[in-house]
Amino acid sequence: MPHLQALVQRHQDDPFTLIGINAFDDEEAYRGGLEKFGVTWLSAYQGKENTISDGWAIEGFPTYVLIDAEGKIRERGHLGDEMDAPIAELLAELERSKGGGE
Repeated sequence: MPHLQALVQRHQDDPFTLIGINAFDDEEAYRGGLEKFGVTWLSAYQGKENTISDGWAIEGFPTYVLIDAEGKIRERGHLGDEMDAPIAELLAELERSKGGGE
């Protein structure tokens, strides 16, 4: 959780959204965990059906999926810090496309 909290904080002024999906806990434990771990980003509880993780072909947890503004999956991985560079690259691309950088 600390890496996710830092990621959200670092990109709070960027066009960036983190969405978490809980796949293991019962709903009461999930809701308690949101408060316990200070989750400030969007989070969903999928219950025991695994409809979200099945639909996204998630094979291991955690899984990180980086999606660009056009809805294209740009990166998938299992370690949060592996996403730092691809996120920075995607945000730089977005800034360049707006004419804000070289």
